[in-house]
Amino acid sequence: MRPLRIVSALAVMLLLNVTAQATFTYQIDNNVFDSSMNVSDTSETRDNWIGNVFTIQAGAEKITHVQFHANDSWPVTLGIYRDNGDGTPPQAATLLYQQNFTSTASAWNDIVLTTPQVLAAGDKMVVGIFAAAVPGDKYPYSVSKDTTLGRSYWDRNYSTALGDPSNYPMNMTDLSKAVGTNQALIPGGWVPANDNCSTVGIRAVGEVVPEPASLCLLALSGLMLRRKRS
Repeated sequence: MRPLRIVSALAVMLLLNVTAQATFTYQIDNNVFDSSMNVSDTSETRDNWIGNVFTIQAGAEKITHVQFHANDSWPVTLGIYRDNGDGTPPQAATLLYQQNFTSTASAWNDIVLTTPQVLAAGDKMVVGIFAAAVPGDKYPYSVSKDTTLGRSYWDRNYSTALGDPSNYPMNMTDLSKAVGTNQALIPGGWVPANDNCSTVGIRAVGEVVPEPASLCLLALSGLMLRRKRS
């Protein structure tokens, strides 16, 4: 085979591979959703927040979609945060972006970000879903029972009327009290994982940028083809 044809064939194969690998999915669930949850508990009505933490991968730093597996249809707000990266719950995370939508029940909701978010490789990214005033009989979040408890994080509003020590409205910009779903927000309080709730179906999709070597090979092939035609 002539060198030109070899380079062209490699370029075609590379282009097909780049196309096939155009996105990277940030995911910690096991894709088996056989349960649902809220973090309101029993008959309470609470503002709920659930989030998953991901490490940004090199080449997939541009976040373009959020995917949320909803159990009930509910007005919700997604939030994308940059965590402090120290391995603790996202209590010092900074809100970068938020977007409102109404979830579709029993399905993956694919939310295209109006403004894609670009983080740095190695950053800890938190993707959270906030649901306001969730009654005890509504379960907006789908759960994968993957046996590893506490990989999702939770937060909710405090209310003295519901037995909390203080009133504290849920604020998407303040996750200072968020903890893993296997922990209580307040000493002796309710723990979601006690009801076998594990990882919530929240994912993110990053746009994959081809490596410079790949782009160079494509450019070289194009130049050689152009040279042959001329």
